Amino acid sequence: MGRPNRSWLSGLAAVIVSISAEIGSAQPPARLPWPPELPNALAPGATAYISEKSNLVLDFHGSVQDPDLVIFMAGNQYRVFPELLATFHEWVKTQPRYAGVKTDRIFYATTPPGRLIDAMDSGQLVLGNLWIDVRPDKLWPDVFMTGPRQQRRLRKSNYIDGWSLYTRNRGVVLLVRAGNPKKIRGISDLMRDDVHVAISSPVREPASYESYSNTLRAQGGADFPELVLKKPTTVSPLTVHHREDPQFIFDGVADVAPMYYHFGVYLKSHMPEYFDYVTLPDKGNFRDELDISMIRSAPHKEAAGAWIDFIRSDAAAAVYNKNDFEYANAAERVKVEDK
Repeated sequence: MGRPNRSWLSGLAAVIVSISAEIGSAQPPARLPWPPELPNALAPGATAYISEKSNLVLDFHGSVQDPDLVIFMAGNQYRVFPELLATFHEWVKTQPRYAGVKTDRIFYATTPPGRLIDAMDSGQLVLGNLWIDVRPDKLWPDVFMTGPRQQRRLRKSNYIDGWSLYTRNRGVVLLVRAGNPKKIRGISDLMRDDVHVAISSPVREPASYESYSNTLRAQGGADFPELVLKKPTTVSPLTVHHREDPQFIFDGVADVAPMYYHFGVYLKSHMPEYFDYVTLPDKGNFRDELDISMIRSAPHKEAAGAWIDFIRSDAAAAVYNKNDFEYANAAERVKVEDK
């Protein structure tokens, strides 16, 4: 496979920006110019079919047809994966025990993990008029990278035998518009009448809501998350907060959104004309852990084994740390939990 070349990435980025609208013109772009995250270079002459704000898929990466490895995960890792996949392909070349194991065609999904488990249970994942059959003879995960809450659900359904910790995030920040025009300084500002908040739904995205509400409770009081949700100007994403919350701020629907630190750094560094973030105190700033498991009925067990060994390596640790996570130590990475 090899790494996507720079000219291809630049070309795709240009397409993404141009279909939005020209940045810097009198007419602002209709949606955020997300950087490309494809795991493989497109075929020469590949047909693009993108309809503004309707037919654009950001969180399903690669081809569902004949993949060598399928990874489902907690979607907040999306910023890590382009570099992580390139590092994996270099790492696996140095591992004699995986010589001959196919790992070129990787499909990965970065949606809220509960939705992916729902799809495993139901057998289908629906995207508008397109559906993907999610079963072992069609598309089926080999590994699942998510927090202990979802790993326990996978274990209860007998999808996995156990899991091991590999990284933690660095807590929560407040994502704001560039320049912070509302002068937001901390979580108390979320209750101001003039401040519109975006926050994950406890029903639709319970995992991220739990993380954010833990921090809000610790720093604002036991009822603080519920008070924020009850504000008439508060909005919650329908499906995926790591795409929708930034879009809410970009569109002027929200002024601020509690989001993981690595989101704040990523969005400010990649789209500084649109975003900044406000740090929160360390005390009471909740940090999530992420764990990896192999699916018992994984269709590509050798490739899955290579991936898990890679995730436990210092090479993977370096990529996650560079992208504003805190990697688990070597002993934690190999310790298996099952309940």
